[in-house]
Amino acid sequence: MKLFIEQSEGLKEPEISVRYDVIDNRLEKILGYIRLNVFSLHGVKDGETSVISLEDVYYFDSTDERTFAYLENDVYECSMKLYELERQLADANFVRISKSCIVNILKLESVRPLINSRYEARLENGEKLIINRHYLPAFKQKFGI
Repeated sequence: MKLFIEQSEGLKEPEISVRYDVIDNRLEKILGYIRLNVFSLHGVKDGETSVISLEDVYYFDSTDERTFAYLENDVYECSMKLYELERQLADANFVRISKSCIVNILKLESVRPLINSRYEARLENGEKLIINRHYLPAFKQKFGI
């Protein structure tokens, strides 16, 4: 893999161009990381709106028709619906693991099988999430197992 970095005066914003013949897992992870840093969203906590970087999000969860972004130590309410986030983040390092949850695979510490064809995902912050068997094939493909 070759890397070219070029400074060009007069650009209004950075440009990233990736050229490849066949995409492999290593390149897919790099692209996912780039996509993570291009997209950000707004979250509300204690009445204040903040910009949330996707690389800080551990997972999104939907409860009572409200969507929440879970960070290491914070929870923010998001205006986007879970299906909208799933569509926006399809090419990033996020994957849906249940009807109400989308997880950032870069924040996974470990995964272990449970009974009934389900898996348990343990996140870097110690939280555990259940991967529903319906979403398991997409998760395995995205996570590389």
